[in-house]
Amino acid sequence: MKLLSKMIMISLLLMVSMNSISYASEIKKIPEHHKKTLGVQKKYREGSHFMRIEPPIKTQSKKGRIEVVELFLYSCPHCLELEPKLDKWLSKHPQVDFIRIPAIYTPTWSEMAKFYYTAEKLGLLKQLHTKFYHEIHSEAKQFYSELAIRHFFLRNGVSAMDYENAYFSKDVLAKINKARWLSVRYNMRGVPAIIVNGKYKTAPFFVKSQEDMLELLDQLVLMESKE
Repeated sequence: MKLLSKMIMISLLLMVSMNSISYASEIKKIPEHHKKTLGVQKKYREGSHFMRIEPPIKTQSKKGRIEVVELFLYSCPHCLELEPKLDKWLSKHPQVDFIRIPAIYTPTWSEMAKFYYTAEKLGLLKQLHTKFYHEIHSEAKQFYSELAIRHFFLRNGVSAMDYENAYFSKDVLAKINKARWLSVRYNMRGVPAIIVNGKYKTAPFFVKSQEDMLELLDQLVLMESKE
């Protein structure tokens, strides 16, 4: 009996050892930022640090891609603060399709959203996006009317005709209406906010900081990668 007990114990130890070796070899195959995510999955919980969107919102991404949406407002200092951090995070996630959506909760927010889609229509968004942020936060300028938006574009070399053709276009109007609808549909109480694959939503005020939110996004992207 003693010999049998020893043999069983040795077998159990060998099984544990082999499983440990197998687990360690699998961990080595996981990218470094995903290894970090494995350690924080218990830290962030659904219903507390992120919420599920029911029913999910249809995304624009193709199969195998993950859509990440930022709901933002140009006059929000926290949105401006998040910009470089989010850019750095995105550089580590080539599988992500990133979309910005200007939030529209009040009439004054609408004009800043119209700037975004007008600049996009003119092919000038990349050139003017940071500059628009700068004029609001560094020069204390306000853009709460069509006239203020018009003057911004004219100061930056856009002709009145090109501006009007873009600003008053059906494309811009359609995108404004969709941004307004999504702002309500996402049901967030502030910005910046992030939506992952139309299924999950989170924000810095769901966790402790913007850095924690980006760490949480690692977890959500990993979850969606396994779907």
